[in-house]
Amino acid sequence: MLGQNFPISDYYRENIIDAVTISRSGGWWTAVLAIKDPKTNAPLISLYRWQQTEQGWKMRNRFHLRNKEQILNILKVVQDFSTKLDLPDK
Repeated sequence: MLGQNFPISDYYRENIIDAVTISRSGGWWTAVLAIKDPKTNAPLISLYRWQQTEQGWKMRNRFHLRNKEQILNILKVVQDFSTKLDLPDK
């Protein structure tokens, strides 16, 4: 089961549609999860960031995207901002 691999709340755990780890190093884990909201059955995309502690993985940040317009706006802004970074293209 996909949800067993990600330290998210029991409320969402059984409703993960898909998930991708973005990075996992230095005691930090970042992932993007597609989830079906248990209450509304509406799909949402969630960005998570956890930190490894003595008690296990602790969520430090979570951000839900609930509609395509939100996602497209964020993608556009991130794309625009990426030109401000002095990083070589891969």
